[in-house]
Amino acid sequence: MSRASTCSSVALTLLAVACGGDPALPPPVVLISLDTVRADCLSVYGGPDGATPTLDAFAARATRHASCVSTAPWTLPSHASMFTGLYPSEHGAHTFLPGEGHRGDNVFALAPRFETLAEALARLGYRTGGIVANAVYLRPMLGLEAGFEAWDVRRDPGARVTDRALAWLDGLPDGDRPPFLFVNYMDAHRPYATGDAGVDATAELDALIEGVMVRGEAPGAQGERVRALHQRAVTRLDAEIARLFDGLRQRGLFERALVIVTSDHGEAFGGHGVVEHSKDVWEELVQVPLLVKAPGQTRGELQGARASSVDVPGIVAEALAAAGYPDLDAVFPRRPGSHAVRAENHYSRLRDLARFGDRFRRRRYALYDGPWKLVVGSDRSVELFDLDADPEELTDLAEESHDVVVRLVADLERELAAAPYEGERVRPGQLTRQQAQDMGELGYGGGSER
Repeated sequence: MSRASTCSSVALTLLAVACGGDPALPPPVVLISLDTVRADCLSVYGGPDGATPTLDAFAARATRHASCVSTAPWTLPSHASMFTGLYPSEHGAHTFLPGEGHRGDNVFALAPRFETLAEALARLGYRTGGIVANAVYLRPMLGLEAGFEAWDVRRDPGARVTDRALAWLDGLPDGDRPPFLFVNYMDAHRPYATGDAGVDATAELDALIEGVMVRGEAPGAQGERVRALHQRAVTRLDAEIARLFDGLRQRGLFERALVIVTSDHGEAFGGHGVVEHSKDVWEELVQVPLLVKAPGQTRGELQGARASSVDVPGIVAEALAAAGYPDLDAVFPRRPGSHAVRAENHYSRLRDLARFGDRFRRRRYALYDGPWKLVVGSDRSVELFDLDADPEELTDLAEESHDVVVRLVADLERELAAAPYEGERVRPGQLTRQQAQDMGELGYGGGSER
C-alpha cells in the first residue's frame, strides 16, 4: 500500500472512536531505539550484573525475546526494517558501491512506495512523533520520517532527548487521539557518553581501530578498555530510560501503553578483526535486545522464537488486534517465529571503503536456521556456524556440513528472490554543514555532498 492510500472504512471507524467516541482510545504505542546497544550489554541478556537495572526491571514485567537479530549492522537499513517490516534487500534503504570519483554519501533513502508503521498508525487515528538523536542517518529526506507529524532530529545527549519526548507528549491535545512515540537515543554510539570528562573514548576507539583493522593485531587489553567505556555509556543510558518511564507513568501512559525497547545494531570491539559497526553480519553486530510490554502486562515472559527487526511493526499490529482494534496484518504480516530470519550488509560506508580497500566491497548475508547460521558473501565466501556450540563464530563448519550449506544456500536464494526491490532508487538530499560535521564526529566521514 502506498503512502497516497486512502483510509479504509474500518480505519475511519477507528478514527471516529479515537477522536472522542466510546469505547476508549486505542493503546498508546512507544518504540524506543537504543542506538548501538548489543544484546549482551543488558544484564538480563548476560551483560555485567547490575549494569542495566531499569531495563532488567522492565524485562521482568514484559516479554523478553531471547534472540533478536537486527536486519543490518547499522542505522539506516535497520530502522527502515523496524518501520516497514521489510528486509534491506526488500526496502532498498542501504549503502551502494559508489563509482569512481563519487562524492557525498553512498546511501539510498527509503522510497515512498513502502508504507511505514507511522503512516499505518496515522491512518488509524494516532498522533505520531519521532524524537531522534541520530542526526545523520535518521535525518529528514532519508524517508524514515514518513507518517510522523513531528520528526524532531537533534544530536542531543540522552537527558535532552527525554525532555523533548516528554515535551512532545505534553503538547498534544488532551485525549483526542492516542500517541505513537518513537524515541532514538545515541549515547552508546561513538563517542560513547560515559560521563567521565577525564576519559577520551574517541581516542581509545581510534587506537583500537588502528591496532586491529590497520595493523591486524589482536584487540587484547585495548579492546577490553573500549568495551568497558561502551558499557559505561549503556549504563548511563539505562538511567535515562528510567526517567522516560517515570515520565510516562506520571502522564498515565505507561501501564496502558505498548512499550517496545530494542536497538538498531550492536558494536564490535575487535572480534573477527572488526571494530565499531556497519561492516559485517557477525553476532556482536546484529544481536540486539527486544523487550515488549503489552498494554496492562505486569508478568514477565520469555519468548524463545528468534525475532528480527522486521517483526516490530507486526508486534504492534498484533497488540492492536488483541485490544479489539483493526489489525494491520495485511501490511505487516511478519511475527517472531513466522518466517526465516536473516541479516544483510550491503558494502559499507564511504569511510570504510576508502580506508580498508577491498575488504568491504561486497555484500554479506546471514541466514538463521535453528542453531545454524549461514554467512554468504558476494565475494563467493561461504561460512557455516553452530551458534549453540560456538556462539562466538570461531569454527567454520561449511566443509564438514556440506549438506546443510547446500540446503541453506538454496533457502537464502529463494528468500532474496522473493521480493527484491527493483524500483527507482531514491537518493537523499544534500547534507547541511551541521550534518556533515555530525557525520565526521560520529565516525562516518566520507566526503561532502555536492
